[in-house]
Amino acid sequence: MAATTRAGNDLDRSAIDYDKIKDPGHGNTPAAWMGVFLMLLGSTILAIGLVIENQTMLYAGLAVVVAGPVVGLIMRAAGKGKPRS
Repeated sequence: MAATTRAGNDLDRSAIDYDKIKDPGHGNTPAAWMGVFLMLLGSTILAIGLVIENQTMLYAGLAVVVAGPVVGLIMRAAGKGKPRS
């Protein structure tokens, strides 16, 4: 017969080395979110401009996509991002 365990009792928390699994820093900062938001917004504008064959809208979307990482870096330099380690 298979051994049965109650839910929640099968994890030995004393065996976890919390120093090895520190926060990897996945960019959860205002600077990172703004950079990603601008790139997503720019991609949407670019795609719409491509579909409706509007070059002005296409290049405007491209400009917003390029501005995303630039704004993110500026915000990080202003202290809204993760400090370099």
